[in-house]
Parts: sequence; C-alpha cells; structure tokens
Amino acid sequence: MFCKFPAFFRLYRADVLLLSFLAFFAGRLLGNSDFSWIFVVQAVFIALFPYNFVYTLNSITDVVEDSANKPWRPLPSGVISRRDAVLWLIFLTLGSIFGTVILFESMEKFLVFFILIFGVFYSLPPFVLKKRGILACFVTGFGISYPMIVAGGKSFLPCSLSLLLHVLGVTALKDLSDTEGDALAGRKNRIGLGKTCAVSVFFMLLSAVGFLLSPQKIAVILPLSSIILLLLNFFFAKKDFKEKIYGRIIFITGITAVAAVVMLKMAAGL
Repeated sequence: MFCKFPAFFRLYRADVLLLSFLAFFAGRLLGNSDFSWIFVVQAVFIALFPYNFVYTLNSITDVVEDSANKPWRPLPSGVISRRDAVLWLIFLTLGSIFGTVILFESMEKFLVFFILIFGVFYSLPPFVLKKRGILACFVTGFGISYPMIVAGGKSFLPCSLSLLLHVLGVTALKDLSDTEGDALAGRKNRIGLGKTCAVSVFFMLLSAVGFLLSPQKIAVILPLSSIILLLLNFFFAKKDFKEKIYGRIIFITGITAVAAVVMLKMAAGL
C-alpha cells in the first residue's frame, strides 16, 4: 500500500494543490498583521487533505471519461485498483475530519468541513454538479477560490470575490482539451473555442474591476497578466492552444499571486 503513494497523489491535481495552498495562505497572511507558522500548517493541510479528498473522489467517479481524455492516470491505466483508491479516500476523509477539528476553531471549522460536502455534491448522485454544463466550471472556480474566503474572513471579502471572478475565467478554459471523454460521460456543454475565450476574458475583466475597487488594488496583476497571456496564445499559438492554455494560465496565476502577496505585505509595512 505504501509503495503506491505516488500513484495515489496522481489522483489529485498539482494545479489545485498549488492554488488551494496559495489562496488559503494569501488570505490568512493578508488578513492578519503578524505572520504565524500555523498559517503555513493550515494552508498545507487544506491543500493535502480536504481538496485531495474532493479530487480523489472525482477521479474515482471519472474513470469512464479519464479512459478517453487521460488514459495514463492511475485508475484507467490500472496502476492502482478501485479498491485501493477507495481506501485512500477513506484515509483522506478521516485525516480531513481530525485535522479540521485540531487546526481550526468556531465557524472556520464548519467552513472547512463544507469542502468535503462540496466534493460529495460535485461528484455523487443525486447532484453530480460536474455534469451540469457551464455550472460545473463555476462550481470548480468557486471551489478553488474558496480557501481565500475561509482564511480572509469578512474584512478580505472584496478581494476574495475578485479572486473568484478571476478563477471563473480560468476554469472556463479547463475542459477545452477533454471533448472526447466528456462526450462519453454525457456532458454536452461545448460553446466553441471563441465563445469560451470570450467568457474567460469577460470574467477576468470583471475580476480586474473588482480588484481595482478593493483595498488590494495591486492584485489586479492576476487577471491582467492572464488576459494578456490568453490573447497572445489565442492569436499566435493556435496549434496547441487547447492543450496548453489552461496550464499556462495556471502557471502565470501562481507567479502573479505570489508577487501580489509580497507587494501587499511590503506596502503594509511602509
């Protein structure tokens, strides 16, 4: 069982691990005047347990579409069995519950528990939100920005909501390369490449306006850098656009998020 740990973590997504960690850590760091190592511990926990649970459950219920879109993943390739994946999911469930009880207090405890509930609603009947067309992208975007909402609290809500709009723009691009598997799974939510990019830019522009109206104006570099990258790739890198754009946007979002947090903390210290 222990030798399968690398394969178990491949049921998760590296981009979600990074973004959930950054979103929670940024919200906690910017919402407090003093740094504490517990912020790092909480952010690591959020990324490694509750969000790992959500995406592992999704991987277990997505075997049909993954067999077409990503046949190299652990379950469709047979690297691990469904039984082993379920046992790993049980471990993540217990770890998420005990970690939440230990690391969080009062209302935050319930907000973190909601991540698990969110994962169940996303992947399991009778809801199966991941099959609800465009709504699935919005749900995914909300899930990725949710850690900042939890960590930042009410005082940081304008920035958190602006981040949500940015992430909605990013997740609109997520499934561009997964058409075959989504068809097998009965998802018929395609609106075309041009319209998908237009929706993405629209939400990112709303995000930019939101950041400019918030106290954390410097964070406008997140949506603006993503819009520039998206347009450059759309007009000049059409050959591999569908396959590469989501990963490229995630990469630039991670870099600009770190830069924005550093600049905001430096400004707060002046």
